[in-house]
Amino acid sequence: MKATTELPDDPALPGLAAIRAVGVAGALPALELDERPVDVALRGYTPGSRATLEVRAGRRRFAVKAYAEDPAPEAELYEALAAVGLVGKGPVRMPPLLTQDRRLHVLVIGWLDGPTAHELIKSRRGERAGELAARWLRCAASLPIKLGPPLGAADMVYNAGKEVVQLDAADRGLGAVARQLARMLTRTLPKNGPRRLLHGTFYARHVLDQGDGVSVIDWQRFGQGPLELDAGMFLATIWRYGLDHQPLAGEVARAEEALLAGTADLLDERVLAWHRAAALLRLASKVYVVERRKENWLGRADALLAEATRLAEFAVRRDAVARVEAPALRLNGAALELILGALSTRPATPEELEQIRKLLSEGHDRAP
Repeated sequence: MKATTELPDDPALPGLAAIRAVGVAGALPALELDERPVDVALRGYTPGSRATLEVRAGRRRFAVKAYAEDPAPEAELYEALAAVGLVGKGPVRMPPLLTQDRRLHVLVIGWLDGPTAHELIKSRRGERAGELAARWLRCAASLPIKLGPPLGAADMVYNAGKEVVQLDAADRGLGAVARQLARMLTRTLPKNGPRRLLHGTFYARHVLDQGDGVSVIDWQRFGQGPLELDAGMFLATIWRYGLDHQPLAGEVARAEEALLAGTADLLDERVLAWHRAAALLRLASKVYVVERRKENWLGRADALLAEATRLAEFAVRRDAVARVEAPALRLNGAALELILGALSTRPATPEELEQIRKLLSEGHDRAP
């Protein structure tokens, strides 16, 4: 979103409400801003969930992140990243945690500037964008941090149920294609691999070029799981960018090539294809938000689903994936029947989606 100085009135975000009432200095006295002029700009906002503010006070610049829920787990992650040397100078760096207010559900972190991977592609530096994403993935593979909930194929399949419902509501034709794709993903869950620190929403806009290094921002949905999940989301977001900006398709291809070259010994290509397909399904489902639809939203969503289907068909080769009847996630017959039934001829009900989530979670917990 474009930055604005207008702060929304959102009672679900106590920190934002406090800043609207008494300003940043009054709401967060630990920052010791004293009487210095403070400039505040809204940089990101999800109603009822979270908001990100850019704050300038004299020569200081930082981000205030206000949440509906307690962000203590994210604060713990920032502290863990600092403990392993990823705050400050270095080839990989994360924003420092400056302070937190658990009562207000607020985190304050240092501001890291620099072009995003999307902006690098736009400036025809696609190879650099892919290299930076690969650098982070290689770093994540070596980190000893074990914080965060498990993430993986089970979560993506659960999300697929919701995404089918959203696409079906937007257009019945899209819903039919999405349902077929989701069934394919459900029947061909990837093999379990080592759990690594995952960003969870590793979009190209979250990867920053620091000149002599890379930074990754917005860690709200972090967890533990296969690196292919993050890599698949990054590749899905740049593919969508190339779809929207056809003259830059070559730069997108160079970014993909650089990421794959930099992670050749880390990623299983067909497991990666599965996660790319699941990520593209998620991106396609965004058309359910009517006010955010682009003019060509129907054709765009159809193209995303077509690419996802192509990748899913590549991923189903037997030497790279395990059928759910084999011990990939050890889902029992009832779980598989419920999931496929909910994705067959009608949208899943909220109750079915919740039951699917529980069954997938149980299967994940039993997996080796």
